[in-house]
Amino acid sequence: MRKTCMIVGLLLLSAGGAKAQDYPKVETAPAFMYVHTEPIFGSSDGLNCVGGGGTLAYNFTKYIGVAADMGGCKILNNTNGFGVSNTVSGNEFNYLFGPRITYRSKSKFQPFGEVNFGGTRVKVSCNSGTPCAGDSASKNAFAMTAGGGFEIKLNKKFTLRPVQAEYLYTRFGNNCLLMACTQNNNQNSFRLKSGVVINWGGSAK
Repeated sequence: MRKTCMIVGLLLLSAGGAKAQDYPKVETAPAFMYVHTEPIFGSSDGLNCVGGGGTLAYNFTKYIGVAADMGGCKILNNTNGFGVSNTVSGNEFNYLFGPRITYRSKSKFQPFGEVNFGGTRVKVSCNSGTPCAGDSASKNAFAMTAGGGFEIKLNKKFTLRPVQAEYLYTRFGNNCLLMACTQNNNQNSFRLKSGVVINWGGSAK
């Protein structure tokens, strides 16, 4: 009788463990990234940045996890408000970390939301043939994102992430090396990501 109870107990523990693993423990997600920053002093159209990045996430439960988010993009030529076209180009790199909530059910559709904190680094330079040709500057600043998206589960290993849309806040402050930043403490941007998710661990389904 005692041996039977022990076997039943082990089976229940195994079943509970299998149920708890009905989600990926680790997710890696390479993605395309687009960032648009609102017009700042001296800019008529704002800044557009196009590139890619990736996310490494660990799930504590079926719904709650944490993610490390990194991505880099190239700042497209910017037209400023002084009549000098295609003056500024450069690159931006985000490094962020924070909690994520994902709603997982029997449906293949999986919405999620997250908030991330970290930093960003921007390097800009003046293009040749312009009055400021040869000048460049780089700076690190605090960054935060808030937003979410949805995923479509293809199978155990792969998930499609069509849309991840976020508000990106940065604070370069008035001590920015470029004149265009001197009247712009805070920068408000929109970040869009799209890609695939590679799942590791979880159930056999």
